[in-house]
Formats: sequence, C-alpha cells, structure tokens
Amino acid sequence: MHIDSILAVSDFTALSAHALERAALLARQHQAPLRLVHFAEGPTTRLAHPLARLAQRARQLARRHEIEVHALEASASLDEVLAEAGASSLLVMGPLSRRSWRRFHLGTTLDQAVHGSRCPLLVVRRAALRPYAQVLVAVDLSPRSTSLIHFARQLSAPAGPKLFHAIDTIEDARLRSVNASPDVIWANRSASRQQARDRLTQLIDGLAVPLSAPQGHPLAFDVGQGDPARATALHQQATRAELVVVGQRRRSPLSRFLSGSVAQHLARCSNGDVLIAPLDSLGVLTPANASC
Repeated sequence: MHIDSILAVSDFTALSAHALERAALLARQHQAPLRLVHFAEGPTTRLAHPLARLAQRARQLARRHEIEVHALEASASLDEVLAEAGASSLLVMGPLSRRSWRRFHLGTTLDQAVHGSRCPLLVVRRAALRPYAQVLVAVDLSPRSTSLIHFARQLSAPAGPKLFHAIDTIEDARLRSVNASPDVIWANRSASRQQARDRLTQLIDGLAVPLSAPQGHPLAFDVGQGDPARATALHQQATRAELVVVGQRRRSPLSRFLSGSVAQHLARCSNGDVLIAPLDSLGVLTPANASC
C-alpha cells in the first residue's frame, strides 16, 4: 500500500499545527496531494472565519513545501472526517481527547478515530522538524506483521524501521497462582523471550522483499515484557523513536467498549507519534505484490 493521498485535520491548536506540518512533510516525501479539513471538538464561537484561516494555511504549506494542498470548503464532524479519510491513504491528526456525553460509550475523539478510520491514522504529538529518522514497529508475530513492516518502511529512514515485540505477562501470573518458584518463573520468562527472538528472526528472514540496514545488516529488533501498549510506549521513549507503527485488528463494538485495543491504548499513552494501520487495509503481503 502506497501513500498517494493525505488528509490532515486542523482545529488550530498547537498540536494540530504539528499534525499539519507532519502531513506536509509526508506529502512532499511521497509526492502526494494533501487535503486539509477543519474539525473542532468543542464550540468555535471564539474562532473567527475558520475556513478562511484554513485556506490561508493551505497556501502557506503549499509554498513552503512545494506541494499540492487543498482546504475543504466546509467544517466537518468526526463522522464526516472519517468518511473523507476513506478516499485517502493516510489520515493525520493530533491527539484529540475530548469525550462527548452523547457518545460517551464510544470514548474520546481519538478513540473513535482509531476504531473508525478505514485508512492508516497518524497521531502527531511532536513538532515536525524533519522526516522520521527512527521508526519502531510493534509486531505481534502474526503473518500480517509482514505487511505492517513494509508499510512502516515507507515512513522510515533508509536504515529501515526497528521491530519490537512485547511478551504479555499472563503466563507469569498463572505460574504465581499455582505457587511456582521464582526459578521456574524466571526460566519460563527466559524461554518465552528466546522463542520470541527466534520468531522475529524467522519473520525478518521470510520477508517477501528483504529489508536491510546499511552494510547489509538485518533489521534490528528487541523483545520486551509486560502490557504490550505500555511496554511499547516505554521502549519508544527509551530508544527515542520518533514514530511507532502498530497494527489494528477489526473488533466488535462490545469488545472495544470492554477492553479497547493495544493500538488505542498506545495512542493514548505514548509521548511520541503513533501510526495505527488497520490490518484489513494493508492485506497480506506475498512475493507477487511485495513491491506494490
């Protein structure tokens, strides 16, 4: 899946300004047209002429980055934003966190965007000063991880993204519940980490299009332990990765309400940028379509 059309959301806050700058950098990197849409979580009575301001912002971005930028001529609701994103390869927005009482059960604006967007969603928190140099890919070791890695490659420096897998601690809790000794728990944990490392190596070796860092070294990876979202957020912070890419599986409304998802929790707790890619939109990569 190539990035050939980008939609960026603005509410004229500082964080949405970061989102627009990042969207413009990506549009230039991929030679893709950029569309801007105005969306506000709350009343806009204090904001005069938002559409005129958005059009001005589009002209500024077009001149500075030498890209094609268009501002939509009407403000949009969240549902309308997500509908517009259906015709795009990437939706870019800030971490909008307001929760509507009428739609309280659906979560914050960000929660609704994570689960409602049919195209990859980039949540921007940091100022966009340059293209992404360090990209981290959170993988679950499933076959769809291959497509996620290749998609992340489009956003990373020539060195390629780094992979990260977090081992859940449910097994540790089970062993403690039956009064297993610390040595048994430690041995089980070590075996789980080694198994994850072996599977990551197999995943990299089996990529349809091999990805290598400079001098032909294979992609770097690491294994963590704990809640996947929190462990990934901490690893992103520790490694100073500017972006973390995570896949999103389709879930039922009840499942989303009861437990959310790793992508949703990561978008909330990360202090850096997060890209959530619906795995259904990426498909399963095969040697025949790996270069598409």
